[in-house]
Amino acid sequence: MNDTAQKMREISEKLDKDADDLMFIKDSLEKSSQLTHNMVTILTSFENRLRQLEETILPVHKETVTLQKLQENIENTQAALDHVLNYHDAVRDLDAVIRDGPSGGKLEQYISHMGQIQDALEFFSENNPSSPELSKATQLFKTGKELLQNEFRNLFTRHCNPVPAIKILDMLGTDDELPDSASVTSLNQLPEQALEELSEISKWLIGPGKTHDFMDVYYQIRAQTLKKSMEGLKDHLSKKSSGSAAGSYSPLIVSTNTTLTPTSSISHPSPILNKTLMKGIGGLKDHLNRSTGSHSPLTSGRLHKSKDAPNKRTSTLLRPMARKGAANKLDPERRPSSQGVESQGHVDPAIESYLYCISGLLKLMQCEAQLMSHIIPEEHQRKTFDKIIEKPLEMVSQDGEAIATTAKRAVIKHDYTAILSIFPVLKHLINVKPEFEETLSGTAPGTRGKLPTLIASLETTGAKALDEFYDVVKNDPEKSNLPKDGTVHELTSNTLIFLENLLDYVETTSAMLMAQKDPAFAISNKGNDMENKKKRVANYVAKILGAVGLNLDQKSKSYSDQYLGVIFLLNNLNYILKSLQRSGLLSLVVHSKPDIERDYEEKIRIQKTEYSRSWSRVLQHVIDGSKPMAVNLDPSKMKDKERQQIKDRFKGFNQDFEDLFKTHKGYAVPDPQVREDLRRESKQMILQQYTMFRDRYVVTSFTKNPEKYIKYTPEQVSSQIDHFFDISA
Repeated sequence: MNDTAQKMREISEKLDKDADDLMFIKDSLEKSSQLTHNMVTILTSFENRLRQLEETILPVHKETVTLQKLQENIENTQAALDHVLNYHDAVRDLDAVIRDGPSGGKLEQYISHMGQIQDALEFFSENNPSSPELSKATQLFKTGKELLQNEFRNLFTRHCNPVPAIKILDMLGTDDELPDSASVTSLNQLPEQALEELSEISKWLIGPGKTHDFMDVYYQIRAQTLKKSMEGLKDHLSKKSSGSAAGSYSPLIVSTNTTLTPTSSISHPSPILNKTLMKGIGGLKDHLNRSTGSHSPLTSGRLHKSKDAPNKRTSTLLRPMARKGAANKLDPERRPSSQGVESQGHVDPAIESYLYCISGLLKLMQCEAQLMSHIIPEEHQRKTFDKIIEKPLEMVSQDGEAIATTAKRAVIKHDYTAILSIFPVLKHLINVKPEFEETLSGTAPGTRGKLPTLIASLETTGAKALDEFYDVVKNDPEKSNLPKDGTVHELTSNTLIFLENLLDYVETTSAMLMAQKDPAFAISNKGNDMENKKKRVANYVAKILGAVGLNLDQKSKSYSDQYLGVIFLLNNLNYILKSLQRSGLLSLVVHSKPDIERDYEEKIRIQKTEYSRSWSRVLQHVIDGSKPMAVNLDPSKMKDKERQQIKDRFKGFNQDFEDLFKTHKGYAVPDPQVREDLRRESKQMILQQYTMFRDRYVVTSFTKNPEKYIKYTPEQVSSQIDHFFDISA
């Protein structure tokens, strides 16, 4: 029961609490409803007020917008009127300024004024073509453009001066010291301010001015300037070369020297070119004096002819080489070369000058390209450049062709020494060809082809000369003027000098030989390219040496004196060997014939042995076979026949020895070593046998007059032999 009463009380308490909560919720709902009603009332009032405000303001706003549009239209109309008036004012106000021209440092302002005139011109053209202002603007614009073109011409003419020859030579000389293209950019042909102004004018003329006329002015002025620069260089070199006979001047201190006057046609080279070229390419006797040294036939004063030899040439095909230009070795290929003209020693003035002109023209063309890049638009540069260099390039090309033509004429006349003038030219052209090709890139095919055409012409001329030179050496028929003393033949000396000159131009000679298309020179392309070139030239040199050997052998057989022919062949073979060893030709020829030195030494040994047989007539008197002659030495038992036999032997010895001495002292053996070898070997053959013979019979009384038969002591025989090959003895 108690539990039930307790639960009833708890339930009653919960019900009272829930009733209180319900009353609280009802009060809250009433308050919320009242607040909502109040808010709705306020919002309704605000909405009504906004509607009233809008109804009041909207008409005012619309009226204001209309007024703003009217104001904007008025302003636009005023601006448009001002713009149109500016065009009218520009034509009127700038008339005097435009007609005054851009002189006086007002170029930038003048171009700005021309822009205003152009704008006016375009405006009137589009909006009022019939307006008189259009005619005024057109005329003023045309006047301004002409004045700008005149300013371009005047400014360009004023600052375009020929480059002094000394500056060109200095530029060539400092090539190796300047990095990259510094040698080109260092030649400031125009002041910086003038260059900037010319650039501005050209931009305006090609743009708003819509004219290319200034490009014609540019190329005409620059072409004339380039031509004068080249002429100045030639004139400078010509004066220096003519005033330095003693060699006091040579631009080859860093590069090369003299002049070639421009030629009107290839077939009519300049008189200066003809005169100096023909003067210098005639030969190389100085080179002979320099190169033969102690082994040269010159040491005995007899080279090609004895004093009794006929006064005529050995052959018209192999003329003696002149003194001047003998040691000309321009741009040797055995040394690294720069892209200018290197110091090569002495070169014929005409050739030296021509090489300078080539390098000078190249550098000037590079400077022209550099200058043009600042003034002429890129798309027009190559065409303009082509016109600028046309005449100077043609002039240099014609001078080169004149050199080739002169060499061709000389070859036709069988003067093959003239071909030596081609080597430095061709070598230099090949060296500068890459730079020329780069500089002339983009020009007309005819312009780009001038240098390759000239190179091909020189190579063809050289190839023909080298081929004909072989035929000449092989078939030289002249035997009537053989040296009477058996010294070195002119054919030998001239041939060796010619071959020695090839040493400095291995690559050039190789190119010439390739032009012959001879299988003998068709070297495989495998391996080192320079080695192939050396082998090709070595094959040619070996071929020439073989021809010389055959020709000399035939000539030696023309001597009536057999042993003079032997001496002749010995001298020539020895001269060839010594020349090969001295000049460096030997190191080249071994690429073709590794044993050539040993072969020549063997041939020389054979000729020495052959010469020793000239003593056989003398020896037969003092020996009987391999034994001394058998005679009873007892005077009391010696028969008259035996005495007479001894007398005949001594008499025969004396006679034949004296005849041999008389003949052989007139033989020429220019090489001191060979001369001493022959004398020593002669003594070895005769002295021992003669001494034995003399000692054997000098004590016998085979005659009452021993001095009549025993004329020579061994010492006297030796002394006589020492005077062999000495015409003055």
